[in-house]
Amino acid sequence: MINRLVRRLGFQQSVPVSLIDDWHIPAPKRSSIELAPREGAASCRVDQYGRVQVDGASWTLDLTLAAGARWVAASASDRVAQTLTAPGVVETTVQTPSGPVVHRVAAGVVSGQPVAIIEIENTGGVAIAVGMVARPLQLDGRGYIGEAAIGGSGIVIDGRRCVRFETSPATVTASDGASGDLLAHMPAASEGASSAAAKCRSGGAQAAAVWPLPHTATLRIVVELAGNTSPGAAVPSTSDINRGWEAHLKQGMRVDVDDFEVSEHLSTACRSVLTMWPEVQDTPSAILAMSEMGFGRDAGRFFDLLERCDDDGAVLRCLARWAQLGEQAHQLEDLERILGRLAQAAHVVAGSGGEPAGAAWLDDALVALGGRLHQIEQPDVAERVQGFKTAVQPIEGAGDQLALLTKALDKRGVWPEAQMRSASHYVRAIRALVVEDTGTEVRLLPQLPELWRGRTIDVLGLPVANGTMSFGLRWHGHRPALLWEASLAPEAPFTLKIPGIDAGFETSDRQGETLLTDPGWGSAS
Repeated sequence: MINRLVRRLGFQQSVPVSLIDDWHIPAPKRSSIELAPREGAASCRVDQYGRVQVDGASWTLDLTLAAGARWVAASASDRVAQTLTAPGVVETTVQTPSGPVVHRVAAGVVSGQPVAIIEIENTGGVAIAVGMVARPLQLDGRGYIGEAAIGGSGIVIDGRRCVRFETSPATVTASDGASGDLLAHMPAASEGASSAAAKCRSGGAQAAAVWPLPHTATLRIVVELAGNTSPGAAVPSTSDINRGWEAHLKQGMRVDVDDFEVSEHLSTACRSVLTMWPEVQDTPSAILAMSEMGFGRDAGRFFDLLERCDDDGAVLRCLARWAQLGEQAHQLEDLERILGRLAQAAHVVAGSGGEPAGAAWLDDALVALGGRLHQIEQPDVAERVQGFKTAVQPIEGAGDQLALLTKALDKRGVWPEAQMRSASHYVRAIRALVVEDTGTEVRLLPQLPELWRGRTIDVLGLPVANGTMSFGLRWHGHRPALLWEASLAPEAPFTLKIPGIDAGFETSDRQGETLLTDPGWGSAS
């Protein structure tokens, strides 16, 4: 009771060093990967060994395997490889004497609650035993479990069900910590215990479950990230979750460059922006990224953070872009929420001369923002915003930024530092390379990287003012062929150019195809 009260009051408890001094405690050499369902309602982290920690929890769920009589924890194996299968499954492969075992983690939703789905697939040649152990550790140090109870349906930690089993284990066990690390004392599957519980006033309680896993079989476990799920609720596979993300991301900007992993990296970046939370000062960049990739309707969840951002120019720019590229039906209520901060930013910008710095799109975006403000009956703020004149700053160096961001990705396909910030910058760099828009004029591929020359390029669902744009580039010898389609409001003005390839091309047609002039680059790269 005292321990629960301490946790409810927000105090952080840790198991004493003396109790776990001889335990196996891994020291990851890479940063953990954060996973969350859309809108980031709750999250978990996965380290390089596949250990899972729910955000804010004081315990981890560890994998251990027996390909014979001996148990070996994944975190103690010297043959572990990890990758992020875009857009959102962390896949950790552990090599055992019987062959590889694949551990996957993805964040999803079950019966309306955010969860992490864990799968263990035996891709080796013979049956093995799989153990999952709840331990009083965090990914970066000591944790705390005062009480642990385990049975056929899952694990309860400190009075709350946290882990749900899709398949009843062959045996379970629990420990108060006095007998040592459960990873070193795993039971045999033949022991057949159906339930166990342990308490430890020092916070060293543990619980473990064991399953036999035949060749090609997959075990699935649900880790609850917030509220409890319904016992009979359908549980998606990690493949289902990835397919769901792929379908969802098709509603926004997609970019594919032949022979480059732009599409995969962009989908990972987009998922990060849609699930993670930025630092306060990075919030305008995150809103810009969300708007420019076509998901401005989700940007409202960042507005509480935007209230605390002290960069008035950045606040004004991101809200103007959000208004320009978003849908009116999704914006008016959110705009009322952020009205006070927007009015303050507009007041400061007006006091500084009324010429906010920004890209060529900002003038049109300010007009769009003013229009939204008129719709919520805020004419004074609307007229002030629409009266600003942009001090245009050309967007330059997007290719160099993309190269740096691509180089910064680790072997797993994630940015080891500042994932959310890097993901936002990646989205915006890709956007700057494929389009420069001013509201009425759309300029395709204004900064075509040299390595993209001669490559097939497809861009779909690109949000622009008044609608969306899709186009493709194909090569016929030295001459590129452009195919395009703009889905715009009927009366919206529209001019299309492609200055990075053919400075003489210009059209007002909303769809078509044409063979452009030879840009003079010589042989295709």
